[in-house]
Amino acid sequence: MSLKAKSITGAFFNLSANGFAQVVNFVVYAIMARILGVEEFGLVAVCLMVVEFCNLFITVGISQNLIQRDDWDNKFASLSFWVLMGVSAAIAVLIFVVAVPIAYYTYSELAAQLIAALAVVPIANGFRLVHKAKLERNFENKKLAVYEVAGIFVGGIVSVVTALQGFGAWAIIYGKIVQALISTLLTCWRSDFRPQKISDTEHLAEIITFAKPLIAMSFVNFFSQKTSNIIIAAFLGAATFAYASVARQGFSVINNLTFQPLNRIALAGLSRVDTPRLSGVFSRVVGITALFVSPVYFGVGAIAHPFIDVVFGDKWVTSAYLLSIMAVMAPTQVMAYYLPNLLISRGLPRQAFNLNLINLAVNFALPLAAVPWGLFAVISALVVANYISLFLKFALVKRHLGIGVTDALRNTWMFSLASIIMYAVVLFIERTQAYGIDNIYLELIALVATGASIYGAILLLFFKSQTFEVIGELKTQRAVKKTVSS
Repeated sequence: MSLKAKSITGAFFNLSANGFAQVVNFVVYAIMARILGVEEFGLVAVCLMVVEFCNLFITVGISQNLIQRDDWDNKFASLSFWVLMGVSAAIAVLIFVVAVPIAYYTYSELAAQLIAALAVVPIANGFRLVHKAKLERNFENKKLAVYEVAGIFVGGIVSVVTALQGFGAWAIIYGKIVQALISTLLTCWRSDFRPQKISDTEHLAEIITFAKPLIAMSFVNFFSQKTSNIIIAAFLGAATFAYASVARQGFSVINNLTFQPLNRIALAGLSRVDTPRLSGVFSRVVGITALFVSPVYFGVGAIAHPFIDVVFGDKWVTSAYLLSIMAVMAPTQVMAYYLPNLLISRGLPRQAFNLNLINLAVNFALPLAAVPWGLFAVISALVVANYISLFLKFALVKRHLGIGVTDALRNTWMFSLASIIMYAVVLFIERTQAYGIDNIYLELIALVATGASIYGAILLLFFKSQTFEVIGELKTQRAVKKTVSS
């Protein structure tokens, strides 16, 4: 098999495993939301966010360096392994010294215990990363995908079983620990890398130099995406954070199952086109995205109440209101998603980094200012912040590439408009109970069918030519991809 074919096959298995993992995680998340109380669930979500932040020090930089090097050097890999072990140990110590006391005095003794137990996860991740990098270099992505899914699946079973046995918040923690340990053990068992004792540290400077900018970028990405979460957790409490976490979960799955596959098309298109045609290609890519993603975002927001009730339970009704508000962010997600790749494709990584800084600043300032008015004000401020940052980001991109917000609107406005109309009609029908259906499952099916019919009818009646033009572009991209793979 050629190198190109191996790369495409590896990408396929990574994408498939990610999709399956997202589904499994969502199912487990929904089950746990039904079993656990709101306060418990929020407490665990806060603890997991802390550990996710700690993982940034470990999962970013070193493994990427090992993968991109021309040749595999076992001494370099061994040095990388011991560096990761040292960083993992330091992270574990910091969790005990810093995070645990803060959790104890800010939330409760239980929160401190949960975070302390989760210190195992960064250590397990650090132990497996070099082994994982070796497998990725050998294009054994299929095996890696199986190991990832196995860990998620078994960890999910452990969480559900222990929750049903009455372990409460600890059930999710047990599942996450088991997931990390199983993925690590399987990866290390399959990899032929075995760390050596290292006395020569001449490559340490290279490891640090390569990792620093990637870690910095990951930090900014993390905080720009989690600012509202951090603000809610810090100022409004664990229970309030739980409602916001449940509301975000649906959109998180949508992002991973829609944007990631489309992002592969975008990367191929943007990297191969010459600069004079870049604006046209970009507008077509966002048009493809808007056609499929916008109605999903707005649709989930329109059916938020029966959806949340069916999936998570009626105790999460507050999350349904939040979900309906957050759906209004759909156009900003569609138009801004590819901007970092757009700049990177032109050799402008620093400007791409500045986009994240814009996100961080605006998404922090507005929600923080809204804290005195409560949770709904914070989420509404986040929506406004996304629109403000959208225009600021495009101002930066226009300065360097001449592509402005009008280029994004050119092929997206009709799909956004159709989605907004569908959203308003379906939300009105649901809120007024116009169908009068007592069975919530039948009501959900009827609302989904209504939304799909309205969206499709608007496109066929008013935007038929634009819709088929975008669909034709998608078919062209697929044909190109098949030609490349063959």
